Amino acid sequence: MRVLAGWDAPPSATSGPGLLARPAALTAPAAGCSGPAGAGKCESSGYCVELLLLLLLAGELPLGGGCPRDCVCYPAPMTVSCQGHNIPAIPEGIPVDSERIFLQNNRITFLQHGHFSPAMVTLWIYSNNITFIDPSTFEGFVHLEELDLGDNRQLRTLAPETFQGLVKLHALYLYKCGLSTLPAGIFGGLHSLQYLYLQDNHIEHLQDDIFVDLVNLSHLFLHGNKLWSLGQNTFRGLVNLDRLLLHENQLQWVHHKAFHDLHRLTTLFLFNNSLSELPGDCLAPLGALEFLRLNGNAWDCGCRARSLWEWLRRFRGSSSAVPCATPELRHGQDLKLLRAEDFRNCTGPASPHQIKSHTLTTSDRGARKEHHPSHGSARDKGHPHGHLPGSRPGHRKPGKNCTSHRNRNQISKAGGGKEAHELQDYAPDYQPKFSFDIMPTTRPKRKGKCARRTPMRTPSGVQQASSGTSLGTSLLIWILGLAVTLR
Repeated sequence: MRVLAGWDAPPSATSGPGLLARPAALTAPAAGCSGPAGAGKCESSGYCVELLLLLLLAGELPLGGGCPRDCVCYPAPMTVSCQGHNIPAIPEGIPVDSERIFLQNNRITFLQHGHFSPAMVTLWIYSNNITFIDPSTFEGFVHLEELDLGDNRQLRTLAPETFQGLVKLHALYLYKCGLSTLPAGIFGGLHSLQYLYLQDNHIEHLQDDIFVDLVNLSHLFLHGNKLWSLGQNTFRGLVNLDRLLLHENQLQWVHHKAFHDLHRLTTLFLFNNSLSELPGDCLAPLGALEFLRLNGNAWDCGCRARSLWEWLRRFRGSSSAVPCATPELRHGQDLKLLRAEDFRNCTGPASPHQIKSHTLTTSDRGARKEHHPSHGSARDKGHPHGHLPGSRPGHRKPGKNCTSHRNRNQISKAGGGKEAHELQDYAPDYQPKFSFDIMPTTRPKRKGKCARRTPMRTPSGVQQASSGTSLGTSLLIWILGLAVTLR
């Protein structure tokens, strides 16, 4: 409803075309007010009417004239509240200067251009039956700050340009919308967004750089979906992210650089997934992390868990238990409570790249494919295991050289296989020539120590033999030189 000079008179109160007249209560004397005897009563009635008008103008009482049916309107800021009336469509007559519109808990089925005015700042339209949103619905809404489309379970798809141009949007709710995919560019340009709620959908895959423009995002809720992997650039650009909730998905694989931009992250939930291992250097960039939950996964606490175990030993924040599922002798134990001697048979660097895909058997791959029959070739094409680095390609056993021998700890610190991994990081087409598990199951025998060599110097005044001189001649010259010296 639009307020004109503080008052919109009903049509019956007009005294002429296009003119606003005061209501009858203000123009006609109240009953019993005529004559000198009713002067006091008339004066009191006038005060009551003026008080009523002041309350209306101050927003203390709802305005009825010009407000859509089944709605209540309030001024300053102009608010239209129509929730919980089983309305099947956007009501007609919403004032063009409305800033806050509440339409939740109705039966609205679609949104299109013209339903709302660009003056809108807040729209709550959750818990409806929306199945379609025209891409131009919010075109030009440069003042929109909060948009709640959650719990519209039949929505399922969104056009890439649906939220284009919402430069002031700071909170976007898309939970329980039946979404299975997020098109590339759907969050493009939303530089002011701070809260993004995508939980409880059916999302299976997140494209690289899907969140790259959300430089001010602090909360990202992705729990309750069907995500099965996290790529290297899934969360690229989220430099101000504070909370990342990924629990209750189907995560099996996390790239060791998946969290490389999340330096300000304080909360990470990964519980109730299908993870069996997580590289220790995957969590290394999370210097501000305070709360970590990893329970509810089938963790493998064998040699490949050593890097995660070492990271957990250094972590000073709050973390859940990390219950072991395998090997059998450690079933039910907490990975965090294992001791160094539990990894005594694990040699070589605790490489974050030694992921279970290196040792998958044919039956394992078949079982996984059967477990996800709906993904088909699309998943196989982008499967992260197809690009996993192995050990150094073409690695040859070095010849014995006692003067340059390094012990196993020094080799571990040097990061064996680093060259191959760096090549893959920067060259997507790079494929390691060999792929095998370089983590042996037993400790190799220690090589015997080489005797320290004592250098032999040529006596003063004696010329060193050339390379072509025979050993006997060299020895004779040396003896003669020694004899001359002793004289």
